[in-house]
Amino acid sequence: MQVEQRLDRIFEKIATESSKQRADRWRGLYDRIAAPLGEKLALFGAGEFGQLVLRRLRTVGVEPCCFSDNNRSVWNTTVNGVEVISPAVAVERYGQTASFVVTVFNGSSAIRQLTEMGCKRVLPATPLFWKYSAEFMPDLGIGEPERIVEDEEHIRQCFTLFADDTSRKELCDQISWRYWMEPQYLPLPQNSGEIYFPTDLVKDNDTEVFVDCGAYDGDSIRSFLRRGHSFSHWYALEPDAQNRALLSNFIATLPADLQQKLTVWPYAAGNMDGQVSFVATGDVASKVSSSKTGLSIESRKLDSLPLRFTPTYIKMDIEGAEPDALAGAVNLLRSAQPVLAICLYHRLEHLWQIPNLIHCLSPGYSIFLRRYAEDGWEQVCYAVPQGRLVY
Repeated sequence: MQVEQRLDRIFEKIATESSKQRADRWRGLYDRIAAPLGEKLALFGAGEFGQLVLRRLRTVGVEPCCFSDNNRSVWNTTVNGVEVISPAVAVERYGQTASFVVTVFNGSSAIRQLTEMGCKRVLPATPLFWKYSAEFMPDLGIGEPERIVEDEEHIRQCFTLFADDTSRKELCDQISWRYWMEPQYLPLPQNSGEIYFPTDLVKDNDTEVFVDCGAYDGDSIRSFLRRGHSFSHWYALEPDAQNRALLSNFIATLPADLQQKLTVWPYAAGNMDGQVSFVATGDVASKVSSSKTGLSIESRKLDSLPLRFTPTYIKMDIEGAEPDALAGAVNLLRSAQPVLAICLYHRLEHLWQIPNLIHCLSPGYSIFLRRYAEDGWEQVCYAVPQGRLVY
């Protein structure tokens, strides 16, 4: 089937399901998989993702029987009050009586591992998000399938904007997976080492002026430098104080000439200049919040930053605030047309909203979609001006 026809087929299949059938299917997916073993569950992966899942499960009174992890250094310890045990011990104790939920990114190998070890029920975390939708959605990229039905027109519009079949196919794969949550819909991801800097799409520029929204601990700078590239200036926006301290520590290890090319600002990127509520977690999950219960920090539009150099490349990984930050850069996008690398996996609807928004704000871009992890994680929309296209 040609990719141009595939989206039609997807929506034709969606139309065969009534609203009640749809709701019953997605809300009951986890229980249909795990029901034979009851409510007991174990979490495989005691890192940041596993701890996030634990915190949210506890808000509904669900307590895992254990963490398990392949990292030997955490065996026979506790994480947030939950015992961490080896996979062998976990399978021996709970393999026939608990559902094992894999709470690591790129978890297919862990699912195979536990299945081969004899676990009766092993599943990814995403069906759990659907079961406890109020606690897990919409900010982890998994949403109600009803949103796909409601936004069909915008999804079709997005499909027409993409500049290659790879992007159009990825959109179809993602719509299918996010609607039915069946793993066969998703092929393997792109090379994770290419994230933000796709050599098949964007020409190198040794005088790059980079704006890094969500600079974290300097991971994007490190990735760029590992490629042997040079740059004229790097503006790093990181509002989380703990992350910013890690970023500063990394910058201090760089040669003096590189340090002089780096400017760090404690701002959140948004569509306003002023104070916003911010949840600071000291890791990649820090984000602007609408709850007004976080810290008060300064938000800045990219259009109003005191930029001494005109940006040629903008990256955004800001936990769902990307549309606001793009809207706050409209003048910059129209006047300078920098390359854009924008994450769109934090909210379901961002999959089609962000490409549509970029086209609306600055129509001259060629737009692409790439994914660098399993499921819907690490998905990036690239907008490339004509002069920077590889082909």
